[in-house]
Amino acid sequence: MEKKKRQKDTVHQQRFKSIKKVQEERLEEGLSTAISHDNKGFSMLQKMGYKPGTSLGKQSQGRLEPVAVEVKSDRMGLGWQQMITDHRKKLQERKHHKKQRQQAETDPEKFRQRLCNQRQEKFLLQDLMKSQRVCHQLDSKKNLIEPVESWFWPSYVLKDTEEDAEEDDEEEKDEEDIEFEPEVKLNILTSYLRSTYFYCIWCGTVYEDERDLKQDCPGPTRADHND
Repeated sequence: MEKKKRQKDTVHQQRFKSIKKVQEERLEEGLSTAISHDNKGFSMLQKMGYKPGTSLGKQSQGRLEPVAVEVKSDRMGLGWQQMITDHRKKLQERKHHKKQRQQAETDPEKFRQRLCNQRQEKFLLQDLMKSQRVCHQLDSKKNLIEPVESWFWPSYVLKDTEEDAEEDDEEEKDEEDIEFEPEVKLNILTSYLRSTYFYCIWCGTVYEDERDLKQDCPGPTRADHND
């Protein structure tokens, strides 16, 4: 009774095999089946001296059995697998970089350094804007209608003057489009104020002459005035 049940289950399973499984079995069966004697290719080999059961080659030392073919069951192929591998690798690298950034943010020394850099940048922009305002005031007292360099004056002043000014040549426009870093702008502008008006933005004083400036002003930078 038990034997009949097992036979019945086996027949049932074979009857309902998936199409994919049937195709795989047929392919493997075809690859492992020897070539029929009626095959045209086999007939040509016989005419060339081949005898069934022997191998090819002058010394008859070739393989008797065909090289086994490994059938891949997945449909992805090597290209797709490599793409997934590369993508996973990139994700791992991103996670690693993110972890490093998080560690850097929580590191006390790096955190203090970042705050220090932010303060310095804030002071830098404040000093630059102050220098531009003072430069505009001092230039205006000398009856200058435009700055020596476009960024020597505040941007809101330039907008008013540009509405009434004529368009410059293309070459001049290209020169004006060259942008300097804020730190470079500040160094150039404070040098202009010191050499032209003997003015120091950190002292907040217009000195009588260059000698007076060098004698009483600590130096040309903010750091010189922090001591």
